Amino acid sequence: MKFDTFLDTINDWGKFQKVKYTLICLTYMLPPIMVYTYTFTAAIPDFRCVNPAVINTDEYNEVSNNLFDSMYKPTQEQCKTKLKQLSDKECQRCFIQSRTNNQSSANVTLTKCNTYVYDRKYYRKTLVEEWTMVCDRLRYKSTVQMIYFVGYMVGSIFFGMLADKYGRRPIMSVSFILMSVSGFLCAFGPQSIYGFWPSYIIFTLARFLLACSTPGNVPSTKPDTEIPRVEQASKKRAN
Repeated sequence: MKFDTFLDTINDWGKFQKVKYTLICLTYMLPPIMVYTYTFTAAIPDFRCVNPAVINTDEYNEVSNNLFDSMYKPTQEQCKTKLKQLSDKECQRCFIQSRTNNQSSANVTLTKCNTYVYDRKYYRKTLVEEWTMVCDRLRYKSTVQMIYFVGYMVGSIFFGMLADKYGRRPIMSVSFILMSVSGFLCAFGPQSIYGFWPSYIIFTLARFLLACSTPGNVPSTKPDTEIPRVEQASKKRAN
């Protein structure tokens, strides 16, 4: 059976083709969704150092921010003098003035913060706040995204080779299962009771597996791979 005759038989844009095209479009939506979810789950809200005077009750609001700025926020002059390697914005958000009552502002010491308060105007809570991935710990946030793209590269090669050997249908089934498990781990794996490192490792590994499984869910629709199978099937029926 020739390809043109085959299309005339089943209709080149019938119900089957429309359903298949819709399903293929849905699978191609998975990679960008998986990438951009991290943009929101690990969003960086506005933040500042916690006020040492009210460390247990400090909040990010206009009154508390003004009080903190007047007492502890480093000035631009202090940042340029003592922390030249940092931008003024990073210096003022990640460091705090530390001085005695008799110490002048010129001799003030800038101390790195360990605790922060976050603006909850747009985000109730994110992984950045959960794991304090700000200032000098911002690299942990970038590492997760880097490992995700490495996993996507590995998955593209690995699942592509397996699909050539075993066929696309079983590989898509395996990748869907792997995506479901890794997605579940991403959502429920990180827990505060585990501490930072166990939660971070679980989440990073789950993101890696999620990225590996994503290419396996994107089918290839090349006619040159499908036509020979149709012709072989028609020849078997004829014989």
